[in-house]
Amino acid sequence: MSGVNPQRPSWRRENPRGRGTQGSAMPQWSDARAGHLDHGSTTREGQPDEVHLDNMSLDPFGRLTLALMRFHFQTFAAPETHGWLLALRCATAHVGPRAAGPLCYDIVTLVQTLRANRSTAFRFNSEGCACCRVWLTPEERQMMELVQALRQRRTGRARAVVQMLCEGAQGEQLIAAIEQYLHQHAPEAPRKSV
Repeated sequence: MSGVNPQRPSWRRENPRGRGTQGSAMPQWSDARAGHLDHGSTTREGQPDEVHLDNMSLDPFGRLTLALMRFHFQTFAAPETHGWLLALRCATAHVGPRAAGPLCYDIVTLVQTLRANRSTAFRFNSEGCACCRVWLTPEERQMMELVQALRQRRTGRARAVVQMLCEGAQGEQLIAAIEQYLHQHAPEAPRKSV
């Protein structure tokens, strides 16, 4: 038995290059060298559209969220690297073995919801590369701005960012997934003064 039901349509769609994707845009390494995970250097200049991690003012929870998302994007961009195992190892080191599984599950939900709401690739930098992990692509910056806005209960800002991130779509599913993730895992964030 092949496991394929001919009466049920496949959830895999063809992307413009003719390859099947699992319901959405395939993540893409920001830099073609990123697939090697190490460029042999601890520093590199950022691309013109990248932002340095220090400029994002992420707290430890935000930084962990970014790292776990990157590992899961890596899973889709290069399955042979088993990014999901790296994410689980990272989560276990930060939150312990009991909380790591639910945390990673909820991160996968965010990643899949984001992928389903985009038609173009989500560019990301490698968490496993010392010189790349300190730079955020425009897409990563928008995602982290969205997470921060929702943590700080700045819904107007969140709705503006989600429309850019979801390429004009409302992004309600992504907002709901992030709110659920934050409800389950985030420490209370201080409100940002206006």
